[in-house]
Amino acid sequence: MEIYNMTIQPSVSNGATESPAHCDDHCRKVLATLYSIVLLGGTAGTIMMSRVLLQRNSQSIITILIANIIVLHFILLVSLPFRLSYYFLLEWKFGWFTCRVISSMVHFHMYFTFVFYVTIIVLRLLIYFKKLPLQELQKFHAIALSVAVWLMGMLIFSLIFLFQYGTHKDPSRHHCFQFYQELRHTSVVVINYCMISIIMVTVLVLSVAQLVVIMQLTKRLRPGVFTHQEFRAHINSFFFLVVIVVCFLPHHAFRVFYIQNYFQNKKPELILYGEICKALTTVCCLDMLCFIGGLVH
Repeated sequence: MEIYNMTIQPSVSNGATESPAHCDDHCRKVLATLYSIVLLGGTAGTIMMSRVLLQRNSQSIITILIANIIVLHFILLVSLPFRLSYYFLLEWKFGWFTCRVISSMVHFHMYFTFVFYVTIIVLRLLIYFKKLPLQELQKFHAIALSVAVWLMGMLIFSLIFLFQYGTHKDPSRHHCFQFYQELRHTSVVVINYCMISIIMVTVLVLSVAQLVVIMQLTKRLRPGVFTHQEFRAHINSFFFLVVIVVCFLPHHAFRVFYIQNYFQNKKPELILYGEICKALTTVCCLDMLCFIGGLVH
């Protein structure tokens, strides 16, 4: 649910296209630079990580779940050139339906990636606490789990896209990413608060559980804890939590502030701050570079 996208409204003066005061050249440069870094770094990371997975030919459940994340990154990266063209040209040239699709891709990617991150973390925690025997997990289970996540997620996403996302405003031929006004509608606010609550609670619970596991493993396996595969696996899980906290939580935390303040104070800079927080969610595409670079083993 894109609740606060930057308003870029071209106005024609002497044949030139200008941007409004709250979206000046500095604003567009920041967003264009951030999305460009994500596009280049994310593309490099997904290509290199895909090659690594193909060379290893591993059929473990974690590898298959990571492959799903790579697919999600690819879908987002394909949409970024459309966003960049809008920031550079200050005009949307691809139609209203395409605008809704491209705009929703950031949220589609964020929530699906969050689900797969959480799935990997939960599976490792269940294995650690002996609630899920590792030897019973087969390739079939990983594929079935992936299909279930995609089908359920696509059903929910399609319903929101068709009946909520971008349906409360008149279509625009030349503008895009202007859906923040939809927060005037109670149904949109309720959906936003539900997603914020689910993500905040999930991250808090998993962070506590993961830290407890890492502390227990550190005491049990010292010295030389990093030589043990089990410890490194849970460090991987902690890395996913760090990505969620750094990339996803600022967007949702600021969203609460935005909902409660924008329509009362009408401060245009809130739209800009919200757009930057939303753009920050796409930085998680660089996670594969961390794997390739050896930050996460």
